[in-house]
Amino acid sequence: MSRQIKNPFYIVLGVIGFTFTITAASYCLSVLRGIRPQATLTEKSHPLEEIMDRYGTSLLTGQLIVLAIATVGAVAVDHVNGQKKQNSRHPQHLTDDSNSESDSPLETKRL
Repeated sequence: MSRQIKNPFYIVLGVIGFTFTITAASYCLSVLRGIRPQATLTEKSHPLEEIMDRYGTSLLTGQLIVLAIATVGAVAVDHVNGQKKQNSRHPQHLTDDSNSESDSPLETKRL
């Protein structure tokens, strides 16, 4: 029996998902401080807030793109693993053409 391949995309999804959450929260705080500038006039802005003001949209967009690619990759690897597992359980006999009818319950049989 072949060993199932572990999905490396789950690690990428976890790390990028975590950083996306932190980035989105920081960006929201930066936007809220921008809406109410009177409260921030007396305080100096935090360096993270300056980064979010300057690069926040680009960071969020890049992280969303990486999340989308990693999600498609994770689904593809899971699909391939499922196909391999299904084929190892029920091997198809490609040389045996004596059974021409389909075993699929979704196909209609003509009489």
